[in-house]
Amino acid sequence: MRRLVGIAWPRSRAVAFLAVACALAAPEPSLALDGAGSVQSINDCPAEHCPDMVVIPASPPGLEIGSPEGEPERLPSEKLHPVSIRSFAMSKYEVRTAEYMACVTANACRPPEWLEPGSEHNIETGRGVTYKSMADYIKGDNQPIVGVSWDDANTYADWLSKKTGHHYRLPSEAEWEYAARAGGKTPYWWGNDPKNNGEVMACCRGCGSDRDGVGAFPVDSFKPNAFGIFNVHGNVWEWVADYYCDDYETSPKDGSARQSKSCGKPDAIEGLRVFRGGSCFYEPRQMRAAMRLRNWPAFRNQTLGFRIARDLSP
Repeated sequence: MRRLVGIAWPRSRAVAFLAVACALAAPEPSLALDGAGSVQSINDCPAEHCPDMVVIPASPPGLEIGSPEGEPERLPSEKLHPVSIRSFAMSKYEVRTAEYMACVTANACRPPEWLEPGSEHNIETGRGVTYKSMADYIKGDNQPIVGVSWDDANTYADWLSKKTGHHYRLPSEAEWEYAARAGGKTPYWWGNDPKNNGEVMACCRGCGSDRDGVGAFPVDSFKPNAFGIFNVHGNVWEWVADYYCDDYETSPKDGSARQSKSCGKPDAIEGLRVFRGGSCFYEPRQMRAAMRLRNWPAFRNQTLGFRIARDLSP
């Protein structure tokens, strides 16, 4: 997996996004339940490219995150540990290209690596072929944004917070895993295998989809989990808020993000950030709910995007 960069949004598309750029004064949020009445949805500015959010209930007593010792492909850093998580909102989908580009058009976010002016990876003017070969799986408004760093994801969250008056942020590792599992304890929310009784459930290198190893699906593809969240396994990796430490079990017990980059070990590499969930270009074992990867906060890549979280009123 190679390192990525970004480029400039073509003029015609920039004009289109300018038409939907959000004003700082946001309308009242939209709240809804699904047909079964079980998923509460939030959109703080539905006409202005704000992400659809779902309310994640507070964790039940005795919740543990990580993986059990007998789970195939388990890593030492996945030791089970208890957490208690307050209710919060998580984006129903990975952040879309259209949603992120609204921030770029507002001059609040920098372009993704594949649109960065002067970059070799610019799909319009650069020499690089990686993004160009995947253009159809990247440029679409309903595709997950990729080629953005941890820093970029936080800039988007800050912009969204100012725009709506609500606190948007990256989810913590614990929140992400709890939301991804949706009450389950298996490697994937649907069970132990990449497919569910032969049904393709995700995009990964070995999931059985027609885009395995090729490019991501639109964000609303495949089935959602019990919390109403799509594509927590596969499709694109998702940045989370925490600093990375091998000892996952030493993270905060309240489910908040690890704020200290010190891992308490003399040989630890400090300052790395975490991403979760796997991608179309990685194997099924790497999209397990407990699987963790890390890189520097400035890292960008064609397989890496993010999902957003939002605090709820007390």
